[in-house]
Amino acid sequence: MDAESARLGGDTTSRTQAQRTAMSDRAMIDAAIELILERGTGKTTLAAIGERAGYSRGLATYRFGSKAGLFDQICRQISKRWINFLVEEVGDESGIEAMCAATDAYYRFVSELPDDARVLQILYHDAASPESDFRQTAIDVYQRQRNDVEEWVRRGIEAGAIRSDADPQSEAVRFVAYIAGISYMWMLMPHAVDFSTVHADYKEEIRRNLEPQSS
Repeated sequence: MDAESARLGGDTTSRTQAQRTAMSDRAMIDAAIELILERGTGKTTLAAIGERAGYSRGLATYRFGSKAGLFDQICRQISKRWINFLVEEVGDESGIEAMCAATDAYYRFVSELPDDARVLQILYHDAASPESDFRQTAIDVYQRQRNDVEEWVRRGIEAGAIRSDADPQSEAVRFVAYIAGISYMWMLMPHAVDFSTVHADYKEEIRRNLEPQSS
């Protein structure tokens, strides 16, 4: 019995339809990630995804409906993994500490799951096209990030840990723009971006910009 069979509790013949569907979906999403990194979204076809995953050429089309539908699912799944890093690092923190913890979370995400981070950025940039079928998914992810940062800043102001004249909306846009911008540069020029140094410098910038001025 192989490891996958043991994990599912027996021989492959005993797997439920739901288990087999989940397994094939996971394999096709993994195959799509590989192909996007190799070829880009334009040259990644559903037929190639099905073949790379070890299934029929038509299964990806049957399961996801279209390439845009599959890319939307990839975007959602990788975004969930990024959010898991975020929740783990930030916890119940607010204010400056939450924002610094969130930068730590993104640094971990890029360091531990670089392929996920690259594919997510590729999909996000494709979503900027007015014709993108998964544009709303990217908008929803960015909006959730902005909402989180706005709440952290508001709570920090209320607690006296952030200067009272800070604008939560502006700080949220600045923070999300940093994540998007450094990610884009890293994706284009990975050897030209010292992520560790930039990460540390940005946390210091957050503190300098938002800490209340001493009287």
